[in-house]
Amino acid sequence: MDSNDVSNLEKLLPLADKYGLAYIVALILLIIVITLVRSIVKGNLVPRELLDRAEEDRDRLQAILDKERADFMAPTLEVLQRLKIDHAAVNGNDEDRGG
Repeated sequence: MDSNDVSNLEKLLPLADKYGLAYIVALILLIIVITLVRSIVKGNLVPRELLDRAEEDRDRLQAILDKERADFMAPTLEVLQRLKIDHAAVNGNDEDRGG
């Protein structure tokens, strides 16, 4: 124990003598529990199974969004490809446009 721990202990001992050791220990445990709950709420401390489940859900939802995006963009892609084919057919000759 270093001097800082000893000085903290010297400060706590009169409180333990005055209020009783059980109250001091209960206060310390309450602070620890509050800190743990706060860490869990903030997301700093998450059980591994919940993290794995969240990652699986995220991957599943991302796949659904990718499929919807592809379905939504398919008509636009078809139109653009038809325009590209038409544009290539119209500009079949290689004339210089002055650019």
